[in-house]
Amino acid sequence: MLTSPVSGLLTSFQEHYDDLLQFLTRRMSDRQRAADVAQETYLKLVNIDQQALPVLHARRFIFRVAGNLAIDAMRREQRIAASHEHSDGAGEVACPGPAPEAALLARERLQVLDQALLQLSDNARQALLLNRIEGLTQAQVAQRLGVSESMVAKYIGQALRHCRDHLKQAGLAASLLLAMGVAGWQQAPALLADYHTGVGQRQVISLADGSRVTLNSASAISVAFSGRERRVVLESGEALFETTDDPRPFVVDTAGERVQGGAATFSVRRDGHVVLARGEARVGEHALPVTADAGAQMAWQRGKLIFNGRPLGQVLAELERYRHGRIVLSDSKLAAMEVSGVFDLDEPQALLRTLEQRYGLRVTYLPWLAVVY
Repeated sequence: MLTSPVSGLLTSFQEHYDDLLQFLTRRMSDRQRAADVAQETYLKLVNIDQQALPVLHARRFIFRVAGNLAIDAMRREQRIAASHEHSDGAGEVACPGPAPEAALLARERLQVLDQALLQLSDNARQALLLNRIEGLTQAQVAQRLGVSESMVAKYIGQALRHCRDHLKQAGLAASLLLAMGVAGWQQAPALLADYHTGVGQRQVISLADGSRVTLNSASAISVAFSGRERRVVLESGEALFETTDDPRPFVVDTAGERVQGGAATFSVRRDGHVVLARGEARVGEHALPVTADAGAQMAWQRGKLIFNGRPLGQVLAELERYRHGRIVLSDSKLAAMEVSGVFDLDEPQALLRTLEQRYGLRVTYLPWLAVVY
């Protein structure tokens, strides 16, 4: 019998992901638990891919692997539940939320503090976060960083003085930013555009010529069709274009670049990155080849992010586009750690939780800020 190469397994996984998630959700009665098992399935397939083994009937194999992992997960949960069924539960105490003005003030200060943290050296930032957020003693921080305890005290003192001075200097600007509204300030280009999306949103737009545009999270376009060309300006974010055949060229202007295509499917980012999935397109005078992994790079259109051996720093930068606030790495050495997996954009709160579960990372959540260890 013919066999399909394992490289086709990952492609098949992408093609059947929605069906697989529905299958696991029916079996586990919980979409988030099902998404966790789907993530585990992908990682197992990546491991199989590295072994370069042939597989019969890719779809059937993927569903069988996922089904077995679902059974293992439910058995683990049953064992944990059984071990705790006789334990006394602690009483739950309701915690009233902060007043709106207090929440806005905290958000303002944390944004300014985030900028201050980014300006610190790696050791000073790590020392401050490990001591003040994670609760480690100065001796424990010294052991973690491989420096003397006196040096840790120096790092923490420097970091605190820097953050305090930064907060004082930014006080007036931060107050103005708060008065204008943080979201309004950041999204000013979007609010002036013809079409725009908020953080975490996607939108499909049909243009006058029959072309379709899918806007990614926090993206905006302006449309200027004429008798000579079909022109779209990408004001911010990312957009996927499925253009129709028309005598007029279809042109996307972004970040000083001019992307032109006929009847084609391609995505463009504000930074000028272009992915061509079908047809012909060029940037300036340079023709673009069809991108080999276009399906994976355009998976956001289907509500998914797919990474295969991508550095953690790049993954966090990508995840940051789909959630409010900043994501900061406490240790720059972690940035090179390779990450593989599928992330569900319709469950934004689970994006970082998946990294915690699969890669042993820790995340401290603050308003508008997540610190990854």
